Amino acid sequence: MHNQVCSEIVAEVKASSPIRTSLYEREGSMWGSLKRPSLRREDEIFPCTFKAIRKRLGIPQPSDISHHISMIDECRSDDSTLCHEMLTTFGFTQDQMHRAAERFHLGRSKSGKTIYWMIDDIGRCLDGHIGDAWVSTMLKARYPDLAHYIIAQHCLFGLHQISMINFDSNFGSISREATPKSIGIVESERSAVLLSELCPDLLWLAYSYGSNCTVDKFEPLQGHKITLYPHTDPNMESYISFLELADQVHRTYRTIDITVSHFLEDNATDDQKQRNIDLLEFMLEK
Repeated sequence: MHNQVCSEIVAEVKASSPIRTSLYEREGSMWGSLKRPSLRREDEIFPCTFKAIRKRLGIPQPSDISHHISMIDECRSDDSTLCHEMLTTFGFTQDQMHRAAERFHLGRSKSGKTIYWMIDDIGRCLDGHIGDAWVSTMLKARYPDLAHYIIAQHCLFGLHQISMINFDSNFGSISREATPKSIGIVESERSAVLLSELCPDLLWLAYSYGSNCTVDKFEPLQGHKITLYPHTDPNMESYISFLELADQVHRTYRTIDITVSHFLEDNATDDQKQRNIDLLEFMLEK
């Protein structure tokens, strides 16, 4: 049943076309071209380690550590809650689980929770999501004297996959992983990870929380074909808000081919809409 739903999703993406007309009558408005922030030195950005903090405060490195291991590498694990779910609940094979965990650089907290790292399109680790908390917030609470030096930004979860595609394509690679894919964007990081194996014909990203899904977050996706998959609700409020967002994105970045999927609106039952299910939940309930 998963394969059937995936086939329908892929067919919808192939049949869709970019927004060519505005939802608004006025042209232009405030949605001017947004410029990408200039790159800063690695030690000026919230890094994967405390290296920058130590350097700025003049704290000497421990004598028994010859080099820094990034937080991502230290926490990388296939023993987190989600990895266990993949095997026991979703029926993934070991290879599928390892592939998904490696694809998104999943980590594990001391309590076993999954760490979803936000890595941008040039490979910078901006922050990490653990349950309902952010790594940057946790670090600031734990080290209040260093809070000023912990700079956190957010991007679309899974954005680092875009750079991998572009890098391989620039060097003429013809491997399957290097072939540019259409992009699907959902809300939950968990959904993006699972859908990457359940429906691998699309490259999956997540916006993580509503206020993170803003026009500027789409700037690195110029030149790509994107389909937004909002969760469903009884009054189509989410669907309509994403139509407006897609229009704004297309106005700002004309090379982005962006559409909003009506798959859930067409196929979800009234009960499912009352429960505000997302694409993954719909697939699992089929």
